[in-house]
Amino acid sequence: MLALLIAAAAPVEMLMLDVNCRIEPVTAAGEGANLFHGLSPDGRELAVGWERGEGTGTERGAFILNLKTGKRTPLPQLNNAPTFSPDGRFLVAANFTGDPNRKTDIVELDRKTGATKTYASDPATEWLASYSKDGKWILFNSMRTGNSDLYRVERASGKIERLSNAANYEAHGKYVDGDRNILFHRNVRGDDYDVAIMDPRTGRSRAIGATPLEEAYPAMSPDGRWIAFSATEAPGEQPNLFLMKREGSGKYRLTDGPDKDAYATWSRDGRAIYFVRFAKDGGRIYRLKMKNGACAPR
Repeated sequence: MLALLIAAAAPVEMLMLDVNCRIEPVTAAGEGANLFHGLSPDGRELAVGWERGEGTGTERGAFILNLKTGKRTPLPQLNNAPTFSPDGRFLVAANFTGDPNRKTDIVELDRKTGATKTYASDPATEWLASYSKDGKWILFNSMRTGNSDLYRVERASGKIERLSNAANYEAHGKYVDGDRNILFHRNVRGDDYDVAIMDPRTGRSRAIGATPLEEAYPAMSPDGRWIAFSATEAPGEQPNLFLMKREGSGKYRLTDGPDKDAYATWSRDGRAIYFVRFAKDGGRIYRLKMKNGACAPR
């Protein structure tokens, strides 16, 4: 069971989990917050998307959150969770276009000038955009062939390249290992998803820590030793947050609750994992402190 503690000296909310990990909320309840690898290069800011309401009454937006002061800077040009470029000047997001089918385009914002540029737009939706470490590429997902595949677009030329072409659903890609590999998840069948890693030069990929249940939404630690991911351990469960070594061993549960925990994002020093908990009142971002492959105890 979750227990809510409020320190007398400071109004910091702490959530204690029965797996003995401590998590702290970063955004407020009911905001509908979302996150996709949205930490700034210096680790001081978090790029947050938000969504409230349903159907035609849905409102969306984005803002930059200063993690030290709590100050929020609105991003009126974007309406989904953005990712920072390696130099921190640009943000890329899968912007909603207003289409009733929730179609999104890959849009980049220049924080210095306020100008935007669309890199990928198709009648099918494009989403989950992030940068390569060298800043040359924007990696994203698209349904433009009828399946969800990994793509990248070269920022200098605008040329789009398809990286995966399996019939399975593949998504949530992020460059790792100095842009040598891409970490992502793929659907095997039904509710069975696997974490996988792919060499974009050859297209070869392999599953990591696969089980017949769900392993998804992976994020590799900055030192390349650990993968945080969402997983279930029984059919019908909501996925919680887990950790494993990069080769798939040492699976370790980090959260244990009735709501879906996903979109893990490591801090630049590897001492914290930010993630989204999808409760009945919408998404909320939390921080879980880490040290040497283990969570900070409560």
